[in-house]
Order: sequence, then structure tokens, then C-alpha cells
Amino acid sequence: MKRDRNEKSPVVWRNVHEKSKKRWKTNFFLMNLFYAVIVLSMGYWFVEEQKSKDFITLQRQELQTLKTKENIYLILRNRGVSLSQGLDIADVTIRQSRELDLSMSLILAVMKKENMVTPDIRSSQNAVGLMQVRPVIWEEYVSKLNLKGSAYEVVDPVKNTIVATHVLKDLYEHYKKIARSEEEIWRSVLSAYYTGMTSFSQTEMAEPYNKYVADVNRFKKEFDEKLQN
Repeated sequence: MKRDRNEKSPVVWRNVHEKSKKRWKTNFFLMNLFYAVIVLSMGYWFVEEQKSKDFITLQRQELQTLKTKENIYLILRNRGVSLSQGLDIADVTIRQSRELDLSMSLILAVMKKENMVTPDIRSSQNAVGLMQVRPVIWEEYVSKLNLKGSAYEVVDPVKNTIVATHVLKDLYEHYKKIARSEEEIWRSVLSAYYTGMTSFSQTEMAEPYNKYVADVNRFKKEFDEKLQN
């Protein structure tokens, strides 16, 4: 019996099927490879774009930091502080502000009220340095913060500022638990910083405290404006 010319034998069909299957597998592999390349390319593009955005953000932050540092130095220079010392104070002010979440203008306002000019000045109450830290407070916080240095280094503007800002932060955390408003918290913080927590708790809001708080708030407003320029 003769086969029709269009009719293929099982062997031929099997060969055709195998070839078709191989072509399908090849096409499937190439298609998936193509999509994989696209996905990887998109991922690479996304990562590079994110890196670029992060780099731009970082550059903006650095520029803003330099501008802020320059503004702080200009404030200090007008008070007769040298370039080297002014930049050190600006650095530590920015760093402590960010680390402790304290307003830079507030730190500068307390500096201005306390001293801001002569790092080794000593008050009638035996408070020393840029932000007028008492020796007993210095010893307590040098140990607490694990700062290396002797009692004489209380006159160092950077370490003096580090200790003073931690005192302010701790006072804030203390009065935050008992004060009824943000304004009352800072009134208590500044008063306790001025006279000591024990003295303040015994005498409450005496007139000298009110004047100290009012002066610091006035200076803070002044520095807020200068740092925004």
C-alpha cells in the first residue's frame, strides 16, 4: 500500500516534534534572557539613579552645613573669637545640635548669655568656660560621657560645649515629665541651668531666673534670624 505524499511517517513526525520542541525551548530561553536583561538593566538604572539622588542630597546637606558653619562663625567673629576657635565652636555646636536634637540658636543663645568670648573665664559662682560649667557638673559629665581630660580642660571650648549641651538635654528630659507645656519646660530648663536644679527647685521662679530666661529667648530669636539668612 502506498503512502500519501503528504502523509509523514511516525519517525518523521517525531523528528519534526523534537525540532519544534527545541526551537520552542530556545525561543523561551532567549525570551526569558531578554526579559532578565531588561529587569537587570532597570534595576541597575534604579540603583544608579538612587545613588545619584543620595549623592545630590548629601551634597546639599554638606553645603547647608558649610553655610550654617559660616553663619555661626560670623556670629562668633563679631564677639572677637579667632578663626580657628570659631570654626571649632561652630563644628561642635552643629554636631551637638543634631546629636541631641537641640536648637543651634538655643545653644548659641546660652553661650552668649553665659560668656561666648573668653574660654577660661571664671564666674563668682566658680562656673568656668564658654558655657559656664561648674566644676562639680564637669566632673559628673566627664565621667558620664567618658570624656578624656583633666579638670583643667573645662576651659576647652569644644569639651565645655559638649558637657553644657548634655546638661541642657538632661534638664529637658527631666522637666518634660512634669511641665505642662513646651514653654514651661524650657523656662524650667534654663532656670535650672542658670542656678542649678536643686536651687531652682527650692526657690521656684525668682526674678533673676525670669531675666535669664527672657535674655536667652531674646538671643535665640536673634540667632534664628541670622542662621536662616
